[in-house]
Amino acid sequence: MHLSLSVSLIASAFTLVSSRAVNGGRNTRPRAAYTLDNDAAGAAIVALDIGLDDGKLYSPVRTSTGGVGRLGNTATGSSGPDGLFGQSAVVVSEDVRYSVSALVISSLSRVGEEADRSCLKYLFTVNPGSNTVSMFSINKDDPTDLCLVGEPASTLGEFPTSVAYSSHLKTVCAVSGGAINGVTCFSVDHEKGLTLLDQQPRSMSPALMQTTPPVGPPGTSSDLFFNPSSTALFGVVKGDPGTSPATASTWFAWPVVDGKVSTTAVISQIPDLLVNFGGNFVNDDTIASIDASFGVAILKVSPTFQITEEVHTVVPGQVAICWGAYAPRFETFYAPDTGSTVVTEIDPATGAIKEQWSYDPSAGNPFDFAIDRTWMYVLTGNASVVVIDLEGSNHGKVPYLVQNLDISEGGSKKMYQGMATYPK
Repeated sequence: MHLSLSVSLIASAFTLVSSRAVNGGRNTRPRAAYTLDNDAAGAAIVALDIGLDDGKLYSPVRTSTGGVGRLGNTATGSSGPDGLFGQSAVVVSEDVRYSVSALVISSLSRVGEEADRSCLKYLFTVNPGSNTVSMFSINKDDPTDLCLVGEPASTLGEFPTSVAYSSHLKTVCAVSGGAINGVTCFSVDHEKGLTLLDQQPRSMSPALMQTTPPVGPPGTSSDLFFNPSSTALFGVVKGDPGTSPATASTWFAWPVVDGKVSTTAVISQIPDLLVNFGGNFVNDDTIASIDASFGVAILKVSPTFQITEEVHTVVPGQVAICWGAYAPRFETFYAPDTGSTVVTEIDPATGAIKEQWSYDPSAGNPFDFAIDRTWMYVLTGNASVVVIDLEGSNHGKVPYLVQNLDISEGGSKKMYQGMATYPK
């Protein structure tokens, strides 16, 4: 009885502290956007300061990953602007710690406390050319200031493309999409960095049968992410509509058992998901997913981690929807079209199209993006980052472009992969 009461009180105190931190520092907490310069001569994270009031990007800072990049090939043998064929090349997360020194219960059952809230802020990325994963700590006072933690860790595979992190499990996993493929996991320590937890990658064959570097997009790894409760790790491999018959995409779910990601996956195939690029969890049993062959699907996850399609939304005129992100603030799933500058807004509860709008085509087509507060940060095919103001988009206001920042000085677009923002 005493234990249950204490846990309940501490949880309540945490809620109060967290709420005040958010409400009190909404426009004062430093922010940043990140992309990976996937250069074979030496990879680096490019960090961009986010303006607190205007959402614009400033002062790019490059920090070496300690590894090297590499690009995948298209069917013609050349590398295109989507050099990794998927999402989550750069991931940002926070581990929140609290120290509660006093809890006082009043006669009105209100909780008073003195508490310190500290966060361990991390960025993880892949090094496709050196087959490693890098971990950085983020300076909370200047989030463009990154510090490599430990050494880049081997994935035991070839051509890593995506990373996933669970702050609950203190575990990061990476998917390798080359000839030696599969998922490898590491424990995370804020001083030591990454420690390998596996003796070999979790195989994704026969769904993933590739060369190094891989040839795609069809038949390549797409994404890797934990569900919100960190009870399973999910990955997806694209199918191929060009085969006869067409090959469906394959979803993998590795349950978490006793705090560890299991080595045996629950596998699901949905026949009409042909070029599935992954997605976002809306809640623990719903995934909003993008598919370059038709648009957006709303997927359901069973208690045993089987995945089924609930809604199949064909987006009119779409060329190749390859990235998506759910924004809880707007209760909207955003799906930009890589073949144009059209962005489709989806209601994740119904799968219905809410709105479609576009930004200036001269700014460049989207090749990944992230959302922070009321701004969308779009990595384009012109080696630039476009900033779009989304405020009021749920109330009839059309989103509009506020900045197009040229980052070509650091390299061509095909070198830049992934987009993430801090804080999460």
